[in-house]
Amino acid sequence: MNRKELLQKAGMAVAVSGILSTLSAEDHDHSTMSMPTAGKSKYSKAMMAALHCQLAAEVCLSHCLTELGKGDKSLAACATSTREVISLCDSFVKLASQSSTYTKKLANLCVEVCEACAKECDKHANHHTVCKECRDSCLACVKELKKV
Repeated sequence: MNRKELLQKAGMAVAVSGILSTLSAEDHDHSTMSMPTAGKSKYSKAMMAALHCQLAAEVCLSHCLTELGKGDKSLAACATSTREVISLCDSFVKLASQSSTYTKKLANLCVEVCEACAKECDKHANHHTVCKECRDSCLACVKELKKV
């Protein structure tokens, strides 16, 4: 693992840790607050999977763009698929946190896009660790979103 990959992984770990601590803090009894929290939402697991998938896709996209800048055109489709995952997972979390009537429809579309991204990242998983991690996150997200 080179320094860049280590920094990317560390950054992702810090981001996930921050999200988890925020959600954990929201689980405490705040009797003055009446807003529902992600920790109590019926979509909590799917939202967490989507957040993790979004973060992994962000790291993968950054890696793809760096490699594209060096002239490696083989990651162009991977960059495109990660951008789509980032957008859809973000939208899913926003709608699910509101218990929107469109949550299930968006979850189904998100499943389709995450499956496509996992397939694309799988092509590079043996050579790029971030692609493997993105693929794995997409598959985990698909598993949870299918339960919505």
